[in-house]
Amino acid sequence: MKTRFASSTRPETGDGRWNQFIKWSGFAARVYPFLFVLSFTVAGLLRPGYSPISQAVSDLGVGSMAWLLNVPVVILGLVMIALAVGFFQATRPILSPASRWTCATLIALPGVGYIAAGIFTEDPSTVLIHWLVGATLGLYFPVVTFVIVGLALVPHREWRWYGTYSLVVSAATVAAIVFVQQAFTPGSALFGFHVGGLAERVDLVVILAWYVVMGWQLFSNLRLVQKEKSLA
Repeated sequence: MKTRFASSTRPETGDGRWNQFIKWSGFAARVYPFLFVLSFTVAGLLRPGYSPISQAVSDLGVGSMAWLLNVPVVILGLVMIALAVGFFQATRPILSPASRWTCATLIALPGVGYIAAGIFTEDPSTVLIHWLVGATLGLYFPVVTFVIVGLALVPHREWRWYGTYSLVVSAATVAAIVFVQQAFTPGSALFGFHVGGLAERVDLVVILAWYVVMGWQLFSNLRLVQKEKSLA
């Protein structure tokens, strides 16, 4: 038995190595963002005087026990890049090569941003790179990723729900970015409430949720493919 759904997610390899890569990259994207949130939450609790409501997550990347943020954030970036490769392989039968390359690159770029943020911290010697590369790619650029990937997937029946979800999340990310900008901009309506840390966390959670759902999509689709192959 061979269905359109199965063919839409099966990588074109005979030895199953790409199947395994898709499976484990999807699994990592499903699980690791939760561990990352836990890691910076613990780091904040261990930092005397630190406020998760008013202070940015990246403030934990300098000073005592900075590794509790910097190491996990680099790993997060690697997980995102691995997911991009898994997406590239899983969508081989439904997207054109140009579309697959574009979408996979856009999915990977926020991961590059998180890696940069973990290496080039808020230390005065690297803070410019931290914000120009890390924050731009990690917190703002995902809006572009979600729109382009969403538009690419909506026409395909098996992925339409995820394409629609991506477009909805792009709008939610824009709203979260506005929240961040208002919270950190002196003179804005929200600046006096000192909720910049909360705003940044909202933006981060919205972005990470997209990667979690994509990981679920790749992992679940692969299990269905394997089940159908066993019935063939």
